[in-house]
Amino acid sequence: MENKLDVMKLMNDQMKAVVAKQNELVENAFDTSVGLEKTRENYIKERVFWNEGGPVMAKTEEIELEGPLGPFMVRLYYPVLAETLPAIEFIHGGGFMLGNPDTHDRACRVLAEKTGACVASVDYHLSPESRFPTNIKECAQVARYLHEHGEELGIDGDDIAFAGDSGGAFLSLASNLWLRDEEGDNSFVTCLILYYGAYGLTDSMSFRLFGNELDGMRREDYLFYMGMYLNDMETELKSPYFDMLGNDLKTSMPPCYVAAAGLDPLRDDSACLAAILENNGVKSRHEVFDGVLHAFIHHTRMLDAANECIEHSAAFWKERRA
Repeated sequence: MENKLDVMKLMNDQMKAVVAKQNELVENAFDTSVGLEKTRENYIKERVFWNEGGPVMAKTEEIELEGPLGPFMVRLYYPVLAETLPAIEFIHGGGFMLGNPDTHDRACRVLAEKTGACVASVDYHLSPESRFPTNIKECAQVARYLHEHGEELGIDGDDIAFAGDSGGAFLSLASNLWLRDEEGDNSFVTCLILYYGAYGLTDSMSFRLFGNELDGMRREDYLFYMGMYLNDMETELKSPYFDMLGNDLKTSMPPCYVAAAGLDPLRDDSACLAAILENNGVKSRHEVFDGVLHAFIHHTRMLDAANECIEHSAAFWKERRA
């Protein structure tokens, strides 16, 4: 028996309005029991509304890189025309098996506008076609490419940040660690912006209390995502690039903004990460946005907390070298 809290009683009014709109757009949009292809279809369909409108970029272009599984696209959002801009590599969430730059388009444009940075949104290969740790390698490759070829792209190659939501926050932290430990250099990574990510906990108080059909974060959903992503759950759950809370989170760690949703089963992952960073003397900021569900930054059209979270992360990013 599960003893979940009643999130409908705990959500703020704006979050309740978002949930009502989601159900209007696609009924049971996050139900993984319908299978992989239908889940992907529902996810893309539900996201269209949330990506309409928002900031207009001075320029948007796409480049193609050749990765371990073949070519993949990176979309570059330039909020202003300038000779050189710092860059933020954005890695979308979706349980490693859902989403693309289109599903996170507005969030990237808002982040670009608030920071003034070029935001590079990665269309990494999804699971189960791509399994752990292939997309970590792809995302690390993008950061290294921006570092080495920044001048050609109008980017300061020595000022590259990672940002991501949910699975994208996981990949952001993992890619930074991969660059440091496997490739020997993450000195050009100047900040991590981590929105409600998973960092290695497989059970917690928040995992027991939250997660339901409204956000696709039930235990059975989690197991579905992990079954699609991991090759061998028994061994890879212990990998330092999966259980990152057990990795070295002190050496060569850039400043980290760590955001969590108050009604999210992953809330304690963020709390644990933030406590470790603070203990290690790493510059960081941890914020919990009460009354909202997982994936809330998508909802900048209707949810104040979404805009506040991106604004606060942008302000933290601007102080990354202070």
